[in-house]
Amino acid sequence: MMRSSPLRSLTRWCGVRYSLSTNIQSRIFRRQKCSCLTLENTFKCYDLETGPTVDVELSRDDALAMYIKMIECRRLETVSGNSYKQRQIRGFCHLYTGQEAVAVGMKQCLRQCDSVITAYRCHAWTYLMGVSLYEIMAELLGVRTGCSRGKGGSMHMYGENFYGGNGIVGAQVPVGTGVALAHKYRNDNGVCVVLYGDGAANQGQVFESFNMAKLWCLPCVFVCENNHYGMGTHEKRAAAMTDFYMRGHYIPGLWVDGNQVLAVRSATKFAVDYALREGPIVLEMSTYRYVGHSMSDPGTSYRSREEVQAVRDNRDPITSFRSQIIELCLADEEELKILEDKTKKHVDNECKRAAADKEVDLHELHTDIYAKNVDAKIRGVSGYHLEHIRLSEVCFGKPRKTPASEITEEPVVEKEAKEVKEGEPKKDNKASAKAAKDPQGSAKDAKAPQDGKAPKEIGNKKDKPSVSEAAKSPNSAPAAAAPPAQKPPTKTPAPPAPKK
Repeated sequence: MMRSSPLRSLTRWCGVRYSLSTNIQSRIFRRQKCSCLTLENTFKCYDLETGPTVDVELSRDDALAMYIKMIECRRLETVSGNSYKQRQIRGFCHLYTGQEAVAVGMKQCLRQCDSVITAYRCHAWTYLMGVSLYEIMAELLGVRTGCSRGKGGSMHMYGENFYGGNGIVGAQVPVGTGVALAHKYRNDNGVCVVLYGDGAANQGQVFESFNMAKLWCLPCVFVCENNHYGMGTHEKRAAAMTDFYMRGHYIPGLWVDGNQVLAVRSATKFAVDYALREGPIVLEMSTYRYVGHSMSDPGTSYRSREEVQAVRDNRDPITSFRSQIIELCLADEEELKILEDKTKKHVDNECKRAAADKEVDLHELHTDIYAKNVDAKIRGVSGYHLEHIRLSEVCFGKPRKTPASEITEEPVVEKEAKEVKEGEPKKDNKASAKAAKDPQGSAKDAKAPQDGKAPKEIGNKKDKPSVSEAAKSPNSAPAAAAPPAQKPPTKTPAPPAPKK
């Protein structure tokens, strides 16, 4: 089939109709009221024959689950911002406030085999990918119960099939492309969702990743979370072409209203199915962040307060979804109010519990650098004197997450060394230390008779192997054999003088 031109394939999908599911609770509400909502400019397609479905089924359980998740993500960011202002959180801290519909709507359609990688604005994604609120807040505070043991901070959080939180602008895009390649190589039916911001969309490595993903037909969903400000610069001042979903050129694209959680969910389901069948696809989630780029950015020097307030009033993802739930009779306002209060208290309690934990000890700052260390020392360190210490248990080739509560306080170099040490009796400690210093002597002692009789040769002779032992050892034979006696060399006669 010939591919249509970009102008012809650019299609607007307007008027999303919401219908209720057929479960028992929805049937009760359907008898009372059945509402249809119309959203304009929900999808725009580039180089696609069809777009996501406009008929969205929404059950009561799904609606309340997504609503609670969005409230939890926003409350987590509110507590994080307050803790940063109180100097409990140090370093970098990038909040996700205002973009909750993107993460919640996409995660609703992702499967257990799918992977996610994002940039440094990663708190919400970390929580949705399975890390608890307690572990996230502990990581932000830099205590030992954090998901990265308090050593990663705001930008470096990881979980099952979640590859971070990455601090380098745009660097997660080629890494995510490699994760998609791994999905295809393993043939596990998984898709990798790669998220980046509009500020990173101009990075050269993004387009290099597009090229490789298309050449290899990788199951990759590239998602530009367009909050319209790359740090403190508006997209129109930084990009000659602001239609980021068309940036793939030879890769189809889809523009989505990122503040509508149901539109995000529908688009994600479409993108995952497309990636499994056809290969990569580029999504642009049009959203907005209420706060600055980071906590050091007030966010008001390059935009007005009226602009931020206008988005809060008209396009807030939580408020708009709340109105949809009420209009569809899936829950009333009183019930939602109770859920909101309960959720906020739960987040606050988890964050307070994390604030009571302790920081890691000084000796732990250079632990767990490698999953499987091949060198005795840590490379790239001035002086090359730090030994690698493994604190957490990692099965090489099959990673297993170790909860922070199960990590032992005292680090061990290797699990096998610890098991051997625990299995040996105390009286053999001196013997093992002696064997480590004198391996040849320990090897001979191992061959000694066990009938209680002392060996005949003792003293300095034990260090000298016998002739039979030297013959058995090919490496030590030349050194052990005594050189044959030689006669003193005779003087050679001087050559005759030349005749004159």
